Amino acid sequence: MENRETENREIENCEKRGTSAEKRMRETSSDKKMRETGSMYKIIKKINNRYDAESLGESSTSDLHSINLASSDEEIPSASNMPLSSEYQEFIGCPEEQTIEEERIVEAEYISDWINFDECDNVENYEIIDDTENIAETASDNSQQTAPNNSEAMAERLRNWALKTYQTHSALNGLLEILRDTTSYKLPKDARTLLRTKQCGKEIQQIAGGEFWYPGIKAALLKQFGNVQPRVNKFSLNFSMDGLPLHKSSRKQFWPILMSIEELPEVPVLMVGNFLGQSKPANLKEYLDPLVNELNELMEKGIQIANKLITIRVWAIIADSPARAFIKGVAYFNHKNGCQKCTVEGKFDKTAKVMCFLDIDAPPRTHNDFENSKYGEHHRETTPLIRLLHFDIIKNVIIADLLHLIDFGVTRTSITGWKSGKLGGGPKWSQDTLNRINNILDKVEIPLEFHRKLRSIEDTGFWKASEFNMFLNYASFIVLKEVLTKEQYEHFMLYFCAIRLFSFECYREHWPAAHLMLKQFVAQYATIYGQHRVTSNVHNLLHVYEDVQKFGPLVKFSSYRYEAKLQDIGKTLRSGHKVLNRSTLDATRNPLQMRLMLKLSTWTDLNTLKSCHEEG
Repeated sequence: MENRETENREIENCEKRGTSAEKRMRETSSDKKMRETGSMYKIIKKINNRYDAESLGESSTSDLHSINLASSDEEIPSASNMPLSSEYQEFIGCPEEQTIEEERIVEAEYISDWINFDECDNVENYEIIDDTENIAETASDNSQQTAPNNSEAMAERLRNWALKTYQTHSALNGLLEILRDTTSYKLPKDARTLLRTKQCGKEIQQIAGGEFWYPGIKAALLKQFGNVQPRVNKFSLNFSMDGLPLHKSSRKQFWPILMSIEELPEVPVLMVGNFLGQSKPANLKEYLDPLVNELNELMEKGIQIANKLITIRVWAIIADSPARAFIKGVAYFNHKNGCQKCTVEGKFDKTAKVMCFLDIDAPPRTHNDFENSKYGEHHRETTPLIRLLHFDIIKNVIIADLLHLIDFGVTRTSITGWKSGKLGGGPKWSQDTLNRINNILDKVEIPLEFHRKLRSIEDTGFWKASEFNMFLNYASFIVLKEVLTKEQYEHFMLYFCAIRLFSFECYREHWPAAHLMLKQFVAQYATIYGQHRVTSNVHNLLHVYEDVQKFGPLVKFSSYRYEAKLQDIGKTLRSGHKVLNRSTLDATRNPLQMRLMLKLSTWTDLNTLKSCHEEG
């Protein structure tokens, strides 16, 4: 009896083994197509090994490797976590009740439920396929199907991304190599080709003190607008010149000529020229002559942009005090004749070693007298700006700069002076006072247009100009009331109210009153803090009204956007080699984005906008 039972079990096992062998033979005879990824091979192999183990009732004698795979820590599909069909759940629970044909059907249904796959190789001899190679082949196949002719569009997107994020050439070369190997895009091999870096050696000239690159106003405007017609017929151009140190360990610096269009604030600041040297340009004539000559020609003839004639005028020149004195060829702010708006004569304070300007009613300077050099020591050298058509060298050169005169000028001097006690009029702020101020600053709600919250009052030495602007407009009138004397606070409120009124067009009718406030503020400054504290910055508050009356609110002609442009120019430099050549790339940076912006500003048809959006 025992021998018969043993023989029956062996026959039953042979039948089951035959079933498995028959299944394997059926799969082996199929078309041998590779799987898309090696991970699918591993999943199918583990499932088949588990089926074999369960159907044969074996533990370690049949296929030890399959059991190890099924019980490993890898994340594999199992009966507990896979979406099983009801038939397969019955099969797992009662394997002995299934017929051979039912086992085949249920097994096929389960596998098809889990994933749709092609017929594959002999399951007994599976090999682990390298996933990365197959994924790369799949990506290449997909790219060939979806974007066979989009190489130029892909290159343009890469170029814009690289310029916007300041990618290095070595990083771009590596990325281009990867994309060429794994996709069908026909991309350049070198980053310089992708970025369209120009060989601008012929455009760079040697002038006194360094190298000068000047493509010109016309070239910059045509490059920026392309075939897009401006929505205005006149360009009032603003210009800004300032120094930009390049390295902490070198005296090399840029002196770019930046330009913006008053009627089109959405157009970014453009660079129309740049100087590289160890200091500012040694010869003012060589630096400004190309600009002045081209401006005069454009003001006489205009410029054609997309078959539209545009009239050109110079609106204003915006710069900080040293740069203004340099381009005008006049005495600097610490000279007794340093005021560029009036004929006040400064007095040197030997104790404080500063030049102070006490007269608040000095006669104003005029363009004609300046042109005829009637201001004596005020003139250092003749400036080419005097030849500009339709340009008043006194009125069109702005001194009421929100960044340098107000935020980083009088406001910063006042806060740091009160905190340290060096300004006068009161003692140094104690630690208890600083803590009370910080508690108030933490509760101040800042508008969304500011990207940072106010830092501790103890960190004013690290504050940016925008932080002093935030403090003045949104916290000063609350904070200072608790820490200043009554005389100091009332004096400060003259300054606060005047600047607020000058900052908005809706208060234009109150600008004369704001001018009287600033005049009273400057007059009382010497009484409260001492005559030696009435420096050029404090004195220049008397001339803010002249500038806002001609050019509008303070925010319209501040140098914030030009300072931001200077930082962008500095970020384009990837090394200290041929820095002027590299900076010229910034002058032609991403005109496509600006053209889209110009189109958006002129579109009124929603369907047109939707169509262009769908086209990318």
